[in-house]
Amino acid sequence: MEGCGSTPHVLLDNHKRIVGVLAGRPKDDSWRDTTRAACDAMEQARGQCIFRDTDVEHRRGSYPCLAVGVSYGGGQQIPGNLLHSKRNQTAVQSLLCHKAIQRLAGFGNNILRHYSPKVHELYANTKTALVDKHPKLKWNFRNSVFAAATFNFGPATVTYGHTDNGNFATGMCSITALGNYDPTKGGHLVLFDLGLVIEFPPGSTILIPSAILRHGNITISSREKRLSFTQYFAGGLVRWVRYGFRTADGLKKESPEEWHAAKVERENRVQEAASYFSTFRELYQGVNTDTE
Repeated sequence: MEGCGSTPHVLLDNHKRIVGVLAGRPKDDSWRDTTRAACDAMEQARGQCIFRDTDVEHRRGSYPCLAVGVSYGGGQQIPGNLLHSKRNQTAVQSLLCHKAIQRLAGFGNNILRHYSPKVHELYANTKTALVDKHPKLKWNFRNSVFAAATFNFGPATVTYGHTDNGNFATGMCSITALGNYDPTKGGHLVLFDLGLVIEFPPGSTILIPSAILRHGNITISSREKRLSFTQYFAGGLVRWVRYGFRTADGLKKESPEEWHAAKVERENRVQEAASYFSTFRELYQGVNTDTE
C-alpha cells in the first residue's frame, strides 16, 4: 500500500483504535535538507566507529547499528545508560548533538503526542520519575520523551522480520527512514501480522507498536542506500517505576501486598494493552494538534 507522503495515515483495529501511524513528513520544504543532513551525519559517524561483530550481524539484520540512551533489562540491576567504547561514544554523541538528528527526534515525539497521547503521557511521566530518582542518567534529547534510540548505519539497513521484545509492549516506536532508495521498488515496511506491505520513502516517519507487531523491510538495490533512526522506550523502565524503583524480586520481598496487586495487573495486561491505543473520538477531545 502507498503511504508516508506529507499527509498522515493511520492503521486502525476493529474498534477504531490507532495501532500504527504512517506519519510521513512535515509540509516544510526544509525537511528534505534536514533528512539529507541527518543521513550525511550518520554516514560520517559510521566511518568513525569500530563495530563489534555483534553490532553488524544480529537478529534484526546484517548492518552496523548502535543504540544509545537509557535502558533497563538484560541483567541490569538498576536503570542505566547504554555504554560504548570511547571512540564510538564520541561518534554517537556527535549525532545526538546534531540539529538535524534532534529535529527528527522532535518530529517523532510530536507524532507520538498527537496520535498516541496516552503512551506519550506514560513515557513522559516515567521519564520525569526517573530523572528525579536517578539524576545521573543522561537522556538523548530534550525534545523527546523516548528513552533510547538506535542509529542503523546502513548502507543497506534492511531488517529481517522481528519484534522488539524489550520495548514497552503497549507502547509505540518511532522509525525514520533515510537514504536515496526508490520507495516504489524497495525499502517497504512489512507488517507481517497485519498482512501489509507499505511504501516507506526516505525522510518519512512511522509509528508502530514494535514489541508486538512483527515487522521488517524489503531489500533495496545494491546501488542504493538506506539508513534509519529509531526511538523507543524499554518496558523494564516502566516496571521499575511502577514497582517503586525496585526489581520484581525486590517488590515481592519488601511489599507482598503490592506484589500481589502487580501480579493481578500483569494478568490483566491484555485489557491494559488495548487501553493505551487511542481512538479518533479521544483525539478529538482537545489533544494538541501541532505535529511539527
